[in-house]
Amino acid sequence: MVFSDIEQDIGGHHIYGSLEEVSDKYKYSHRDFNFYRRLLDLFAKGQDLSLLADTKQATGNGWDLDKWKFVPIAHRVYVEQPDIKWYIFLEADAYMGWSNLLELLSKLNPDKPWYLGATHFYGDVAFAHGGMGYIISNGAMRMLDTIWTPQNIARWERRTAAGCCGDVELAAVLQEAGVNITGIPGLYGESLSWFEWGESKWCEPALSWHHVKAHDMESLWQFETQRLAENETHYVYRDLFHKLVKSHLASTRSDWDNLSRDRVYTGPSGLHGDEDRRYPLRSKWGELSDEEKEEQRVELNDEQKKDIESYGTYTKGTRWDELSDEEKETAWRELTEPELEAHTSLRSCRAACELWEECVQYFFKPGRCHLHRNIRLGHFVDPVDVDVDVGADATNRTSSGWMEARIDAFQGRMIECETVQDWMSHYAKTELP
Repeated sequence: MVFSDIEQDIGGHHIYGSLEEVSDKYKYSHRDFNFYRRLLDLFAKGQDLSLLADTKQATGNGWDLDKWKFVPIAHRVYVEQPDIKWYIFLEADAYMGWSNLLELLSKLNPDKPWYLGATHFYGDVAFAHGGMGYIISNGAMRMLDTIWTPQNIARWERRTAAGCCGDVELAAVLQEAGVNITGIPGLYGESLSWFEWGESKWCEPALSWHHVKAHDMESLWQFETQRLAENETHYVYRDLFHKLVKSHLASTRSDWDNLSRDRVYTGPSGLHGDEDRRYPLRSKWGELSDEEKEEQRVELNDEQKKDIESYGTYTKGTRWDELSDEEKETAWRELTEPELEAHTSLRSCRAACELWEECVQYFFKPGRCHLHRNIRLGHFVDPVDVDVDVGADATNRTSSGWMEARIDAFQGRMIECETVQDWMSHYAKTELP
């Protein structure tokens, strides 16, 4: 079943209205539906619906409507097709690896109340992120149907009007029915450009991608089609990397942002932090509150405890964004020479990457150097003229590079992956309730 804001027929396919079951008092008066009401008006008059964007003929936008769709759509598909084993929900900018997903579902009983997805939290509500796709079993749908009453619907709509997101509201409704989310791997919110190719996901079966543009959609489809032609029905992230990413990695690539973000160098007045890096900071134990002392005691090692007893101070590792301006200046002076020069040229940026053993790629534009510990492909960026003297060996264009020898070494270290069928069987037995 395909859903959209307007019910219609396109190319022999019926498109269901995603908002048909929302109460009229909201559809025809609530501010979230300003865009929807104008959309219906233009459609009824046979007008070009793109006028809404081009001429801004209505306040609001399609996003205002999004939170109203999840719960009605879930129940509508069950009413229309009550005997389906698994209901799989996918948005237009997502791509699903069907063979891998069906292999996982074959290990589960659809008569049990399963609600599967990538677990996120909104307050104390655990929900499956809608953009990455989510799956509801027939057993869970039956439980939802038992609480589908006019009184509950009215209450849910009041909550939706004041709430933020449809996927959160769907999770809350399913919880009322006694169905809780079960998080599963392989559902990620990145496209091929943003995805981090590293050890933790190397042998993991890929299930879905989000924010997928037409080019990546075509690449993924061609990849799967070719494997099917070779009688290879399943695949892991390693296979995608070898086929769709590896050949595009080069020592240096101009007008390219490979999305390096782990370490950032922009000179002494800028940021050069690392989420996992800790800078030594000398702190006075007596200046901490009792609550802070209790928190710190859990993490103190023997050397820190001795320092507190002897000197009343201790050294702790501190995140860059937790340092004061004065402490940042001190930390800056303690960086190595290649790190101090990293932002000055492409060559210096690469040298900083070479110094850091975990670095596999770097990004440079005048006055800025980024390093990263996992592989990312990234994307093209428009050339921008920058009138900055950054050294004779540098370029005023955005450039990215990969440490090809380290990437080859990384691939060589990876163990042989088990089959997707075996991986799924082991996962279902050990990780799923």
